[in-house]
Amino acid sequence: MATPTGRHGKDLAPGAIASWRAHSQRLWGERLATPMDAFAHLGAVQSQEYQPSKLTPAMRAAPDAEGLAFAGAAAVDALIDQGAVVRTHVLRPTWHTVPIADLRMMLAASGDRVQQVAGTMYRNLGLDAATLERGDEALAAATAGGLHLTREEAAEALAAAGIADPSGMRLIHLLFHAELESRICSGTPKGAKQTYANFDERIPAGPIAQDEAIRELARRFFTSRGPATIKDFTRWATLKVADAKAAVTDLGLEEVQAGGFTLYAATEPPEPREGGPVVDFVQGFDEMTCSYTDSKDLVLHHSVPRTKFPDRPRFNSAILLDGQAIGNWKATPKRDVLLVETWRVRGFTAAEIAALRRGADRLRAWYGKPEMELGLEHA
Repeated sequence: MATPTGRHGKDLAPGAIASWRAHSQRLWGERLATPMDAFAHLGAVQSQEYQPSKLTPAMRAAPDAEGLAFAGAAAVDALIDQGAVVRTHVLRPTWHTVPIADLRMMLAASGDRVQQVAGTMYRNLGLDAATLERGDEALAAATAGGLHLTREEAAEALAAAGIADPSGMRLIHLLFHAELESRICSGTPKGAKQTYANFDERIPAGPIAQDEAIRELARRFFTSRGPATIKDFTRWATLKVADAKAAVTDLGLEEVQAGGFTLYAATEPPEPREGGPVVDFVQGFDEMTCSYTDSKDLVLHHSVPRTKFPDRPRFNSAILLDGQAIGNWKATPKRDVLLVETWRVRGFTAAEIAALRRGADRLRAWYGKPEMELGLEHA
């Protein structure tokens, strides 16, 4: 029996949650004007691998060149080059690309918690508090005056400051600590190399109280990713459950039920979608998949038993059928052709295959290739 909840009066089917999320994330519906608007809407884009991560804001922004279904990769590169967004460690111990106007807020909300999570690794690497602080000071000084250092140059600066063995995992965690302490952030890339810049010179001033920062982060998360659970939010942002609950209460979010989960949203559900199936090719760490760890069962396509989904997918990037994951893909650019390999947990109907081809063709245009080869495999 459906359980009455909120103003919607019943449990929502997984497909309805997927559609709502796709609209909240602006993957569906009216696209945002620019990739910068997409970054501002999402707040943070997970980006362990920079090149694939550009697809996330691009897919949510209007086309900026003839023949494209959404914004091109060059528009995202330009934001990095201009310093409008930075790729840095924030929220969880991983890379995110964040608008510069939001970085202080996000660090105020969860920086201390992330440092606590990383504490064991610091100790295992022999990085005590004094060494970490000395590293922070050395990196801030070395990047002052508009200097942008590659990882190798940052290691040289740390060695010159007397930090023993600034290499390997020790170097990674010295840089990571300095990012979370607001001493450095990403700079302008040098070719294919990430650089590090002085935080205060690159990020607008404006301190924010932690409770205010958590409330703003919650507003951004549930507006751009709702419906989602409290635990989805706490795991996405590395927050205490009590702090997250307080923020949700303050915001007065809409509560719905689906699949045994209580979820919250800051937007209204979309109108029922008309027409045939929709297939989206999203990068492996797209926010449609990686934002929902607690309610991850709702991310997987409801037409297939959970046991059919492999623990280790064939390819990293995800195929979404009507907003839910149903397979994986890999794109290999060649001279004039984009080879798109696909693997799905079940066969597709003729209408779903047609939607798959349309989704792959949008990808072909984004890669700038005149032709496409599409491989079709399924379990």
